[in-house]
Amino acid sequence: MDFWISFANFFASAIRLTAPIALGTLACTISERAGVINIGIEGSMIFSGFLAAVGSYYTGSPWVGLLCGCAGGAFLALILGVLAIYCNGQQIVIGIGLNLFGPGFAYMLMRALWDTTGISPWVEGFHAVNIPVLSDIPVLGTMLSGYPSCVYLGLLAVAVMQYLLRRTAWGLSIRAVGENPAAVATLGINVYRLRLRAVLLGGVFAGMAGAVMCLSSANVFVNDMSAGTGFMAFAANQFGQWSPVGGYLATLLFGVMSALRMRLQSFGVATQLTQMLPYLAALIGIKLTGMRMRAPAANGAPYPHPLSAPRVRRKAAAAAPTKGPKA
Repeated sequence: MDFWISFANFFASAIRLTAPIALGTLACTISERAGVINIGIEGSMIFSGFLAAVGSYYTGSPWVGLLCGCAGGAFLALILGVLAIYCNGQQIVIGIGLNLFGPGFAYMLMRALWDTTGISPWVEGFHAVNIPVLSDIPVLGTMLSGYPSCVYLGLLAVAVMQYLLRRTAWGLSIRAVGENPAAVATLGINVYRLRLRAVLLGGVFAGMAGAVMCLSSANVFVNDMSAGTGFMAFAANQFGQWSPVGGYLATLLFGVMSALRMRLQSFGVATQLTQMLPYLAALIGIKLTGMRMRAPAANGAPYPHPLSAPRVRRKAAAAAPTKGPKA
């Protein structure tokens, strides 16, 4: 019986650690399904985690903190959307910029509000929710009940987005614009607006990931508390084949590795060795699924907007081979 109790506690720890990674993966999935690469999830999570701490600290409500985190993620996603979609900017470069801007802006505001850049004051976080009847069942109750409400909200978000992307006209439009935006435009659909909305929705989930990271366990904001979670989410999206459910199953592997890291550290295993386990799992997962990966055909490919069309034409003309005089 002791083995099953230990297993249930280990499983519950893995689920808690999976929650922010899964929401970050969902953000990548929605954005890339629409054809826009967002590698700025890491910066969005840190910035949103800070705003979540601020919202909860000044109101005493973690739900206000969650909304503030979602707003922060949407703000950074708006920057990505405008620069990448309407200005035809390089999506990878913009994402790198967001990974630098988000934490830097958070640290600046943290010093202004609390005169520190290390750790925030304690804030009100989400409390564990015990499901009636289920929580009274030994082992099974530990595995399926007792999580913060934001963890259940994340699971619901994955299920809802899986249905919307696969079973609705909106989801079909999102998948189509990520495969062939020119064909979508011939149907009278505004490609730019559709992509921007998908990027903003992904930003909301990235912000939710940062808020969950801050308010579900630690109840404080710490510098670099994401520790590469955003990059693991980016890898899990590819591991899960650009599917909400597939991405969540991939993040479970990372959650298990993170829980195993904590367990090994309690046994005295070197920290330097255990910290690499989640990233090692990411590399192995990408290698195993690399041959079967098929990203959306237009993922990362710009669809020139009228604002950037003159510049695009100049680049195309400069790259075109010049014809010499006829003999």
